[in-house]
Amino acid sequence: MARRLIAVLLGAAAARAVTLHGSMGSRSPLCNWYLEERQIPYTMVAPRPSAHPFNQVPFLADDGGVEVFESGAILLYLADKYDAGCGTPEDRAKHAKWVVWANAALDPICFVENDRGQVVGTKLDQPGRAVNVLDELLESSGCLVDGAFSVSDVAVASYLNYVPLFFPSVNLGNTPNVCRYMKRCAERPAFAAAFGDAHSAAVLKAVDRAAQGGDKKLFGIF
Repeated sequence: MARRLIAVLLGAAAARAVTLHGSMGSRSPLCNWYLEERQIPYTMVAPRPSAHPFNQVPFLADDGGVEVFESGAILLYLADKYDAGCGTPEDRAKHAKWVVWANAALDPICFVENDRGQVVGTKLDQPGRAVNVLDELLESSGCLVDGAFSVSDVAVASYLNYVPLFFPSVNLGNTPNVCRYMKRCAERPAFAAAFGDAHSAAVLKAVDRAAQGGDKKLFGIF
């Protein structure tokens, strides 16, 4: 009996080899979202202590001494290891470009910082080629890669869906396809599991509010 119990406990520990250091107030929920979407067993632990060289979060540890920091790098690692759809260099390239774009290009559009690194506004509602192109791409497809929800959508939609919460007066009526996309993503059960039911509900209300300045036909067609 004791041996059987030990075997069960060891099996459970092995199944939860992924450990994520993070908090709701950081970018770690981006990683939680993908873990929940792919039903990857994981253990959520306190932000510190961890082996993160800069003492920040999120920070992920996995079997074999794997250690990853930065939300985008964590998403790409998880997709590479646990998602069959990202198993080849060609498949990986389809998704990596969006994850990197989210971190490198979309982040500064969503969150404008002053010279002290404080977030002071957003440019998501301002005329710009990047947002217009994203809206055009989402007109013909509900997802970013091959018409199927993926790690690319987790990376991009996470940033987008923070904006109407942080900036309630944002007007996204000129990008209706982006608004539809944001709402579809926030309605996913794994999004609520990662960010919390209250966050999910707040995002849905905030996206509707952000869209009110534009196409009134947006409502009721999701």
